[in-house]
Amino acid sequence: MKKVYSVLAFALLLTACGAEWTVGSPDADGAIFNRSFRYYYAMDCRFDSFGLYDCTLADPVSPAYTASLRIDSDELATLNLDGGYNRYYTTREYASDYDEHGRFYYFYDNDWELTLYKDGSELIFWDIRENTATVYLYELEY
Repeated sequence: MKKVYSVLAFALLLTACGAEWTVGSPDADGAIFNRSFRYYYAMDCRFDSFGLYDCTLADPVSPAYTASLRIDSDELATLNLDGGYNRYYTTREYASDYDEHGRFYYFYDNDWELTLYKDGSELIFWDIRENTATVYLYELEY
């Protein structure tokens, strides 16, 4: 019985020190980025080489739009948008960068591109054919 108490005490000590023992922990399975975000507002914009312009007012989205991104230690990315099927990307199909709004991941495909800010503040779908973008926001900027 004394041995059981010492094992429990040790587990509580590790938990109190911040050790994570949950399934899917980024530390446990080698992910370098593993986050999910909910977006409550969306606005449509046009864009050109200078950036976004002619944006509508942000409208509430109900239910919230969700985005989950996981980057494994081998830098393969798994992106899930609004509970749909997972999309997988190699390092040739996405990039990481930063701008005046913060650090982001940037995914590209034939007709669309996607920007996901690492802090979850914005998710932007770029329609390359139409030069339009849909911006999903966590909170209103105004």
